[in-house]
Amino acid sequence: MLAPRKKLWSTPSSAIDVALDFAQPLDGNDVVYDVGCGDGRVLIQMASRSIPFSSDGSLEEKSNNSTTSSQQSSPTQHHYCKQFIGIEISPERAEEARSNIQHAQETNQIPSHVSIEIICANALDTDLIDYSRATVIFLYLVPRGLRLIKPIVWPKEDAPDNSDDDQTASQNDSIIRQKSNKCRRVITYMSPFEDEEYVRKELCHVDHQVGAAWPVYLYHAK
Repeated sequence: MLAPRKKLWSTPSSAIDVALDFAQPLDGNDVVYDVGCGDGRVLIQMASRSIPFSSDGSLEEKSNNSTTSSQQSSPTQHHYCKQFIGIEISPERAEEARSNIQHAQETNQIPSHVSIEIICANALDTDLIDYSRATVIFLYLVPRGLRLIKPIVWPKEDAPDNSDDDQTASQNDSIIRQKSNKCRRVITYMSPFEDEEYVRKELCHVDHQVGAAWPVYLYHAK
């Protein structure tokens, strides 16, 4: 098991707000991955804040009909990312995420220019999942899950003894970071990476446990 499976442990909105703040700035070259996306709530909340550019390159104004209450309360979290990918091992949960995303699109919570893809697969299966596209990765995993996935999501330094596949993955990672002009931002909720220094840490309150404050960590994986 890589991630908590109980619905009690679904990522709260407050943690998503912190994660989105950590991911900024987000632009059209970014691709956000949610590993263990569950019901899709992280993808939906993040995607709902995306604002397209108008034909003249200026920022489009949002109409009242398409602006959600969460968008109104967090204007500083608006961004320009339009590509989101969720990874979920459970077919039932993956289908739930797709259904929730479709509903959010139909009700204009998610803008029409945004693309969200759900991949039903084991997050460790690199034959099915191309992590080289990711510029932001959100992880709500148990410590064991973070240990297992770290070699996959953390960009590798080129090394002479790399296999051809490893060299290609490293080159792809480098190209993505050059396009975005930013390092890969890796964000974890609850559990930190072992033996890695985080860039930022913030505590967020959760509705289901009064008085509790759970940590969100930001890492720059160069």
